[in-house]
Amino acid sequence: MKFDEFWGMMSSELAESRQFATQTKPFSAKYSGGRILVTTSDAVWPIERSTVRQVWTKALSMHEKMRFVHTNYSHEGIRTSSYIISLLKHFVADESKME
Repeated sequence: MKFDEFWGMMSSELAESRQFATQTKPFSAKYSGGRILVTTSDAVWPIERSTVRQVWTKALSMHEKMRFVHTNYSHEGIRTSSYIISLLKHFVADESKME
């Protein structure tokens, strides 16, 4: 799956808010205005397409089995990386299919 295909699928599937969870926190995600809005119990995080692409690119540089491990992104300085990884894991069921 290429990034544009992933983004398109995520955009259409998140037309309505859906529930997800990081390793420690539940959240909802909805596509709105060209970005993903993540809502937690205490905040709303807008996530731009470019930020998701940055995490996607980092994931491609890793071994397939390491792509969905949240701690592998802790040095990237992206505050929303745990939400993005959770969405990647949900929408890209087979990490070996990322390209």
